[in-house]
Amino acid sequence: MAKILIVEDDADLVETYTDLLEMSNHSVTSVSRAIDAFGLVTRFKPNIVLLDLNLAGYSGAIVISMIRSYPVLKQTKIVVITGHPEMLQGSPNASHVDLILSKPISNEKLLSVVDEFVTSAS
Repeated sequence: MAKILIVEDDADLVETYTDLLEMSNHSVTSVSRAIDAFGLVTRFKPNIVLLDLNLAGYSGAIVISMIRSYPVLKQTKIVVITGHPEMLQGSPNASHVDLILSKPISNEKLLSVVDEFVTSAS
């Protein structure tokens, strides 16, 4: 079982991801804005963050920087799930994520990625 934080502003996707991951016995918390992730991520200490880049207000890229700035979160895997993967091209943040996936992704792909990271952490 993994602790997973979803940072995504599409409520339908959050519901789909949450239902799918909880059915696989993962603990899931979600926020819709980057700013809300700041305080939560240090308290929740997720194993995996599923992160959209195109968020209202601050970009998801700032969440990457914030997570990587906390030593206690150095083992946290960051999976960017975005409709705009080009947003990370040439960005220093690109080297700080563990995987970039283009939307839409299938339920099977999402579970496969999470299972791979959970297995590799064991």
